[in-house]
Amino acid sequence: MMIVDDKIDADVIVVGGGIIGGSFASLLGQAGLKVILLDASKRQVESFKKIDTRVFAITMASKQILKKTGAWKRLQKKDIACFRKMHVWDENGLGEINFDSASICQPTMGYVISRQFIVDALKEELLELDSVRCLWSVSPVSLREEADAIVLGMEDGLQFRTRLVVAADGHNSKLRNLANIHYQKYDYMQSALGCTVITKLEHREIARQRFLKNGPLAFLPMADSYQSAVVWSSSPEHVQHLKGLNKPEFHLALAEAFAHKLGDIKESTEKVVFPLSRAQANSYIKSRVALIGDSAHMIHPLAGIGANLGLLDAASLAEIVIAPYQRGRDLGRLQVLRRYERRCKGTNRNMIYLIDSLKHLFENKHQSVQWIRNFGLDAVDSFPFVKNVILKRAMGLVGDLPKAARGQF
Repeated sequence: MMIVDDKIDADVIVVGGGIIGGSFASLLGQAGLKVILLDASKRQVESFKKIDTRVFAITMASKQILKKTGAWKRLQKKDIACFRKMHVWDENGLGEINFDSASICQPTMGYVISRQFIVDALKEELLELDSVRCLWSVSPVSLREEADAIVLGMEDGLQFRTRLVVAADGHNSKLRNLANIHYQKYDYMQSALGCTVITKLEHREIARQRFLKNGPLAFLPMADSYQSAVVWSSSPEHVQHLKGLNKPEFHLALAEAFAHKLGDIKESTEKVVFPLSRAQANSYIKSRVALIGDSAHMIHPLAGIGANLGLLDAASLAEIVIAPYQRGRDLGRLQVLRRYERRCKGTNRNMIYLIDSLKHLFENKHQSVQWIRNFGLDAVDSFPFVKNVILKRAMGLVGDLPKAARGQF
């Protein structure tokens, strides 16, 4: 029986208009669902000229999802950097591993794109979708469940009634807190420093990561062949020391830590520092509530997969709730939402702990462990079949992927 209720303001309300929330809202809007997107930030689209030190390494699966949202076609080619190879090595030894997309007959391993460019493209797309209503500079303050709907209250007293409300408002999610869903967080007692640099040598479309004694240092190639995005994870004291250095001092410290792989550092942008932790919500769902992206989980940045996991959440939940909507059924039922949790929670948890294990392995200072991990890097590097299995998984080419991630639109 078709559900018709004039008192419903939207089929789905999405809280959080970043990359994950914006992608989810776009996927639903394109399927004809009535969506309200609430975001605490301002409405305007930022200039594409702006340099944002926050960049994402986008997998092939995530590219397919962004294509489905309509955002990919709005990105300018000059702002999209490909990385075709990856080089990983250990400071304490000679072990290394090299990945190459050509080994699995792919033109690239992935893309490096400024966060702001993707957010801007999504905002432009959302503003053209008639079925999506975007409200900026707003955030929820109350949540009340009814028999067949849920009511979300705003600061100004405005209320919205919907079948399903989705939290995509980050690790400090207000909606998750209103739903009383516990968020188990583990502090790594580490910080990361991010910036964009200009190097003397070209990056040659190679993503590089060196494991240092206090954490990994990554250089991600950007569209300019001499420009790279840097993420340096270390102890909070060391990161604050690095932030306080003047440019010449910082450039020298960075080049030395990276073994001068790209020569001298010629220029750098403002340094941004953020704490590191991992987290997992005890539940991704509650009656008529679902969590996606950082609202549901956080992961260490050493593999650069946080945003990709969030996009898979968005595409999976969208696929699961669109099906009952198209059959005229209630999309906010727990029976529906449990399919999303079963599909994503276990996979995300396993990935979080895998990255956590790698982090601790490479930070272990015992000589025997250092020898074993260097041997392991060389051993994996010498078996193309094993490397290709790892590479396909990392690129999002295999696994239980939602249709949007497989390009099945």
